[in-house]
Amino acid sequence: MASSIETLRHNKPLRQLVVMGLLTVVVVAASIIAVIHQESGVRQQFVPTQMYPGLETHLDEVSKIVYMLPRGMRDPEEITIERVGKDKWGVAQRNNYPAQNALVQKALIGVAELELYQPRTARKEWFQRLGLLEPEKIGKAVRIQFFDKSGNKVVSMLAGKVPEQTIDARGEGMIYVRRDGEDQSWLARGRLPLFQTAPDWLDTKFLDVSRDDIRRVTLWAQTDHPVIMSRLSKDDNDFAIENVPSGSVTRGAPIVNGAATSIVDLNFEDAVPLSSIAIPDTSPQAIFETFDGLKVSLTINGAGGGLWAKVAASVEAGGTDVTAAQKKADEINARVEGWAFKLPQIVGSQMTQTMDLMTHAEGVN
Repeated sequence: MASSIETLRHNKPLRQLVVMGLLTVVVVAASIIAVIHQESGVRQQFVPTQMYPGLETHLDEVSKIVYMLPRGMRDPEEITIERVGKDKWGVAQRNNYPAQNALVQKALIGVAELELYQPRTARKEWFQRLGLLEPEKIGKAVRIQFFDKSGNKVVSMLAGKVPEQTIDARGEGMIYVRRDGEDQSWLARGRLPLFQTAPDWLDTKFLDVSRDDIRRVTLWAQTDHPVIMSRLSKDDNDFAIENVPSGSVTRGAPIVNGAATSIVDLNFEDAVPLSSIAIPDTSPQAIFETFDGLKVSLTINGAGGGLWAKVAASVEAGGTDVTAAQKKADEINARVEGWAFKLPQIVGSQMTQTMDLMTHAEGVN
């Protein structure tokens, strides 16, 4: 060590080289520290904030929500949800058939609570990567707009991709967004419903008939070969086919019960004005009768997975008080009159079970 110091003392060029090296190390270290402090300062400068501050106090003024959806090379598609009464909304593309109120509220509150969490790129050429290129430019962004009663635009934003890590420390989702017309993009925190079709927004729960209430069911009514299933009381778990052909037996309680209770918890897949689809009155019917006198008839037309039904409710007096049944029938008719409903494929199959499908020759497995 002493010899090294002595060498530096008498070797001026070497001494200068060492000093320069030390200065370089100091400068580099200072630069690294400066960069770290600078980046830290940038991060600390941005504080997460609402995308639309104060919007939550004006949500009751929103009268229309418009989603513009990308369709690749085709023109974008719009879904319009309009206010049709106090706390009631309709889907314009389905002649204002009622929308799911809870889902509409999620859309309204979701935008109001959307929080800009981190700034992202402001370079237009990178928007496609974040799913933020406008749908009319063959991009993949979903445009969401709110309008007030006067038609003024309250919100206009673009929602893009959801990052792989979609849940943050607070349990909320993350999504790329930007305000329509602005280049700055953001990673936002919150939850937004981004359904892609008009039927996704419909209130598809339209019949309220419980399994306990069903007394008698007739499939293929108005034909020469109906299937009639019934039970004597609510205590009977299984339905029995009343008109099993001579020499035949049913294929088992699960099949019979499945058909007899197909109306329970029924949701449709789509709804259109009855005038736009052909369902003649002479089409086969599935009729469900309850112990309290309610009668619900579904007149069905179509084939395979495309079965559509028109629905009507009525009451049959049978020596009991039918006040409750009449009230329920009126509620059902008020909701279904003038509409045709697309049945889920499995429900359509159950409601169109024939006698041949539900029975077999006695002694044949």
